[in-house]
Amino acid sequence: MDEIKDDLVDKIKDAFNSVLIPDLPNNDDYPEDAVPQGTYVRSIRFDKLGVVTDAFYGDVDTTGKKIIMYSVLLFPKKDMLGMKTTKSEQYYLSNEYEYEIIAYLMKAPAKLSDITAIIGGGLY
Repeated sequence: MDEIKDDLVDKIKDAFNSVLIPDLPNNDDYPEDAVPQGTYVRSIRFDKLGVVTDAFYGDVDTTGKKIIMYSVLLFPKKDMLGMKTTKSEQYYLSNEYEYEIIAYLMKAPAKLSDITAIIGGGLY
């Protein structure tokens, strides 16, 4: 019975990782001029810190240039002392236009696999 549970947990982990962690260095669909996966960003719309999990071309602007869309995993806000999150705050996956985020390029990108391990199934 434990083997079946372990197998099921592994399959769920693999499915989750295939969606959240596209750590593929030769991803042809990833925009060439996009920030790397794992880059720390701030969503202007939600005023939250997060990391880029994926990027793709979305709309086209008035000059005909493709606009980059980022899938961003936003972290829960912490209280003033940084000790804990409020009960209503959770991780949130959002698609943001390239002009709706501030990218922190001076910090090395996060490893998405490490973030997934920290979440431990807490993504809603």
